[in-house]
Amino acid sequence: MSTLVWPSTFARTQASARVLIPRFEPSRVGRDWRACNFGCTLDLVGESSLEVVVVESARTAEVIVVGAGLSGLCAARELVRQGKDTLVVEARDRVGGRMVRKSVTSGGWIDLGGQWIGPTHNGIRDLAESLGVTRFDSYTAGDTVLCYNGALSLIADEFPPVGPVAGVSSAEVEEAIRVWQQFLALAATVDVERPWLTPDAQALDAQTVASWLAGVTTSPFARFFAECWVLAEFGGDPGAASMLATVAGYAAGPDEEEPELWLLHGGAGQIPELLADELGGRVLLGQPVFRIAQDTDGVTVTTGDSTYRARFVIVAIPVHLAGAIDYSPPLPAGRIQLTQRAPMGSVIKYTAVYPTAWWRNHGLSGIVVSERTVVAVADSSTPDGVPGVLTGFVSGPAAVGLLEESEDSRRRGVLSDLVAYFGDEAGRPEQFIEMNWPGEKWTGGAYNAVLAPNTLTSFGPAIARPVGRIHWAGTEASPRWPGFFEGAVRAGYAAAHAIASRSAVTSGH
Repeated sequence: MSTLVWPSTFARTQASARVLIPRFEPSRVGRDWRACNFGCTLDLVGESSLEVVVVESARTAEVIVVGAGLSGLCAARELVRQGKDTLVVEARDRVGGRMVRKSVTSGGWIDLGGQWIGPTHNGIRDLAESLGVTRFDSYTAGDTVLCYNGALSLIADEFPPVGPVAGVSSAEVEEAIRVWQQFLALAATVDVERPWLTPDAQALDAQTVASWLAGVTTSPFARFFAECWVLAEFGGDPGAASMLATVAGYAAGPDEEEPELWLLHGGAGQIPELLADELGGRVLLGQPVFRIAQDTDGVTVTTGDSTYRARFVIVAIPVHLAGAIDYSPPLPAGRIQLTQRAPMGSVIKYTAVYPTAWWRNHGLSGIVVSERTVVAVADSSTPDGVPGVLTGFVSGPAAVGLLEESEDSRRRGVLSDLVAYFGDEAGRPEQFIEMNWPGEKWTGGAYNAVLAPNTLTSFGPAIARPVGRIHWAGTEASPRWPGFFEGAVRAGYAAAHAIASRSAVTSGH
C-alpha cells in the first residue's frame, strides 16, 4: 500500500495510509488526485484503505530560513531577537552544515568541518563568547615540514620559505617569493565589496590560477607554492578556479589577519548546536526544500512532506544547492547562471588521534605543506597536547582521485603520508576519522564555492542580491571573510537586518 504523509507532524494510522492535503496546494498522486481551494477530489485506481485528511493551511511564520548551518541559525536568532516569528527548515537530521564536531574515544572533541577563527572575526568571536565557548591558541611553535620533489625540509613558520629548501636553488626560492608578492599586489587592488569592479577584472576573471601562473613564472617551485595555497585555502582545482575570484578571496580574508589563530574548546561544531537549543522548536530537521513559490502576499516553501507559509524567505545553503530548488516565478537568469558556475571545492578532511602530541617533543609544529596527496596538515590538539590531534587535508584533483579508492585504501594512503612527514609513530593513531565532504549530499564539498572563470564579472552581483521576497545568506554571500565562519555570521545578520527593515516599512513602523 502506498504511503504519502504531508506534513510529517501527522502520524500514519495502523489501518490505512494517510494523505495530508493542504487545501491551497495543487498536488497529484496515483493516476488522478487533486487538491484545490475548495477541498479535494480523489480518483485512485487499484488503491484501497486510504484515509484522506485535509489540512486547512500550512504552518506559517513571518520568515522561513532554509538551512540550519551557521549562517541560517544566526539569521534566525537575530530575527527572533527582533520579534519576528521565524522557522528554520533543514534537510539533514542535524544542524550545523559545514560546522560539525565529533567526540573522540580518549575524551574531548574534534571538528569534522571548519574549526579556526581569527582576531578580526568579530562576529563569530562575539557569538562564541555569548554562548560561553572559549578559545585557545592554535599550536604553531616549532618547525614546519615542507615536502617537495620527494624531499623533506624543516622551515620556519613562514611560506614561501626564506631559508634553504632541499633540492631547490636559492634562485627558485626567491622566484617563489616574487610570484607571491605579485599575487599580493593584485589582491591589494581588489574592490572587496564589488570585486567585479576591480581593475583588469575581466582579464583576471578570464584566467584560471594555473594559467595565470604559467604566464608569470617558469619556476616549478613557485607554481607549487601558489597552487598549494589554493588547494589548502579553497579546496579548488587551480586549473579550474578563476584568478579574479581567488585574489578576491584573499583580499576578503587575508592571511596577515591570522584567520587561523584560535581554536575553540569543545569544538566549533558546538556553536550551531547551542544556537539550535536557543531557538528550540523553531528548528525543523529532515525538511529538504524543493520548491519556493512567491506571490503578492508572501512565499510558500515546500519540503518533502510539509508546506510552510511566510512573508519572506532566507536561503542559507551553498550556492549550487540553492540552484537545485524549483522557484516560482523562476529566478532571474543571472542568478540561475551563477548557481551553475559555483561548485563546491573538493576536500576530504582526516583526523588522526594519538595519546599525546608527541611531535611537539621533536620540535615540530605539526604543520605540513606538501606535494603529496595530503597537501596540508595542522596540529588541532588542545594546549596540553592530550590527546594529540593531527588534521590533514586532501584537496582538489587529489581528493577527486582518492574517492575512486576504497575507504581502507584511502586510510592506508593518508597514514603513509603522515609517516613520511612525521615518522613511524604517525602510522599508529588510536583513532582515525575521515570526513568526506564531497560525499555529503546536502553540502557537496568543501570548503566553499569555487567560482569558475568569467563568473564573478558576469554574475557576481547576484550572489547576495534579493529576488523579490527571497534573501540569500551563507558564507559565500558575505563580501568579507567568505568561506569562513565570520562570513557565515555576517551574511546571516545582513539578511536578517534587510528583512527586518523591509518588514518595518511594510508594516508602517
